Amino acid sequence: MSDSLQPVHGGDPRYVRYPAAMPQPLLNLATGVNPWPWPVPPIPEDVWQELPYDCPVLQSAAATYYQLAPEQLLLSSGSQPIIQLLPELYPLGEVLLPSVAYEEHAYRWQQAGHRLHRFDNDGDVAALLIEKPIRYLVLVSPNNPDGHCIPVAQLREWLALLPDDGLMVVDQAYVDGYPDYQANALLDSGRVVLLRSVGKFFGLPGLRLGAALAAPECLDRLARLLGPWPINRAAQYLGAQLFADSDWQQKNQRRLLRASGEQAALWAALLGGEAVACQSQALFNSYRLPLKRADDWAAALLAQGILSRVYRCGEWGYLRLGLAEDAGLLKARLGAVIAPS
Repeated sequence: MSDSLQPVHGGDPRYVRYPAAMPQPLLNLATGVNPWPWPVPPIPEDVWQELPYDCPVLQSAAATYYQLAPEQLLLSSGSQPIIQLLPELYPLGEVLLPSVAYEEHAYRWQQAGHRLHRFDNDGDVAALLIEKPIRYLVLVSPNNPDGHCIPVAQLREWLALLPDDGLMVVDQAYVDGYPDYQANALLDSGRVVLLRSVGKFFGLPGLRLGAALAAPECLDRLARLLGPWPINRAAQYLGAQLFADSDWQQKNQRRLLRASGEQAALWAALLGGEAVACQSQALFNSYRLPLKRADDWAAALLAQGILSRVYRCGEWGYLRLGLAEDAGLLKARLGAVIAPS
C-alpha cells in the first residue's frame, strides 16, 4: 500500500467501470456493511428543526453499549473524523503500522508529518518497538482487509514497550460481531484510543456515527478540534435507540457469523486453490492472491453484477467480499462467473 496516495474506498462509483451488459440488480459486496440493517423507525419532524447539541440520552446509551463510563466516550460523525484528527493532536514522532490495513491511518499520520514504519507480522512488533524510537503504534483489530485479530494480552505487552508519552490506537470498526473481544481495560493506561464504527455492524453507513474510546483528557482535546455539532440530529435520535436494542444486536451477531461462514464456502469453491483464505470475519471474507489475479477475479465478478474490493498491497492483492443479502442470488451469479485465464 502506498503511504503517499490518498486512499480510494470500496463502492465509490467514481472508480468503477460497470460493464454494459452487467446483470441487475448489482450485488455490492465492496463495502463490508451488514446487508440486514437495523430497522429505522419514522423520524419526527422536530428532529430536523433542532441543532444537535450534546445529547445525554445518546451518550448514556452508547456508554452502556460500549461498556464504559460516559466520560470515556466521544461520539462523532463516523470514526473517520477521529482518524483524521488524532495525528494532529500529538507531537511529530515515529509511527508503527501494519503493512496490510485500512489505508486511511497511514495516509493521515503521514500527511500530519509523522515518520512511518511498517511491520508484516505480529512477531516483528516487539523487536521494532525496542529497536526503533517508536512513539505511536496504530493497529486495526479485527484487521481490514485480512481479518486478523490481535489478542488483548498481546496489545497489553506492546503497550508496555511504548514510551510514557506514547500512544496506541486500535481501530475496532469490525469488532461489534464479537462481543467477547473486549479491549476496554487498556483504556486505564491513559495511552490508548479505541475507535468504533456504528455504520458497519448496524448496516447504516449513511447515518455517519462512530466513537473514540479514550481517557477524558484525550477526548477533550478531540472534542475541541471537532467543534460544535459533530453529530447530526437524526443520528442522535436513531443512535440512542439502536444502541439500546440488545435483542437486535444479539440476533444479528449470530446471523452474520452464520452467513459469513456459509458464503465463505461459496467463495472457496469458486476461487479454488489459487487464493489463500484470510481469517473469516462476521462482515466479510478476504482472499490473498497476486495483485493481477485479484484484479482479474474482481473484473470477472463484476461482469456478473458482483462488486468486490481489491486492496493493493505491493505485489499482492486482497480480494475482500462483503456479505450478500440474498445468498441464493449470489450462488446463481457465482455459477455464471467465468474464471479468468
